[in-house]
Parts: sequence; structure tokens; C-alpha cells
Amino acid sequence: MIGSIGSRLRLVLRQPGLNRAVGAVDASDLPEVEFVAYSTSERLSGRIRLDAARLTDMLNAHREYVLVDALAERLPEGGSMVVPEILIRRHELALVRVGGPRGDRALRIPTTKHRLVMRSGRYLIAGRLHSHAGEDPLAALRRRDPMVPLTDASIMFRVRADIVEEPAGTIVVNRDLVEWVREGELDARSFDLPA
Repeated sequence: MIGSIGSRLRLVLRQPGLNRAVGAVDASDLPEVEFVAYSTSERLSGRIRLDAARLTDMLNAHREYVLVDALAERLPEGGSMVVPEILIRRHELALVRVGGPRGDRALRIPTTKHRLVMRSGRYLIAGRLHSHAGEDPLAALRRRDPMVPLTDASIMFRVRADIVEEPAGTIVVNRDLVEWVREGELDARSFDLPA
């Protein structure tokens, strides 16, 4: 319990005109974005309020997130359930599809894009890792915070006997759950998806 103090994102809802507690975040001041996350056995979609400029920053700043108006879909067997809210812990997230703001353009730096393919549980992920020019992409991946963004990404997984490929634009991968990673394109040798 003590170890989680300060690591959970807490949004405080208040009536207009009431005094704010010191350090509290007024949820109405925060942008709300669509959120699609993939855990080891489910795809979770709903909405979440950002407390940072980018979703990646928020995912790295907290260890737990509350998703509201959520749809939980079981993978690979199928079936779904709607819940008003669900608590998700970072160590349960394999990857997250990114939506919402891209952050301050003035803070962007020139990068080199490296095409990577990786496996995290039942998911194959292909995307571009952005790193400093001349930096080894695998070393750059290891040095990053645990939630790492990939652009021009796609996700592959099984639903029953079918292989589903979803173009995802930008995704954030939980580096701590990645089983293997290599440079290159997704090809037939990568199709070792678990049932």
C-alpha cells in the first residue's frame, strides 16, 4: 500500500465554486481521450483523462489508471462485457493504442526511425522507434521509460483460429513485457502467435 502512494492517477471531481484541495487535479480541466489497451487476455477500450501533455507521458508517470465507460473483450476466445469503470495496472498492459494530443511541437527533436518487430505475450507488434541519430535502436529501447511509443505501427493477434491484424498508427508498448525484439519488417517467420 505505502509503495503505491503517488503512483496512482487520481482525478478529483468537484462542484463549481467549491474550494480546491491543495495539489488536487480538477478533472474538468483535463482533456479526455479514447483509450484502447491490450492486456495478456483482453482488449480494453473506453475513455481516460490525460494529466500530461501526451498519453505516453501519463502512462510512464503512473502505475495505475482508471478507464471509464469501458468495454472488455476477451482474447482469443471472444466475448465482451461493458463496465462503468475498470482499474488497469501498468504491469498488466502489453500495449496501448495512442490517441489524443502529440505534445508541444517546440519540444520535438530530430530523430532517426528504426523499424522494429517485437512479441509481447499473444501480440506481434511492428512499428518505428524514434531515437537520436547514430543511436543503436535496441540500446535506445532499453534506455527508455517502460512505456515506449512506436509510430506507423500494427498489431497482430489470434481470435479463435483467425489471425487479426490491426493498423494502429501510434502505439505505446510496455517494454517490460516484451519477450523478444528485432530490427526489420514483419514477415512469415514472425507468425508464432499463441492460440
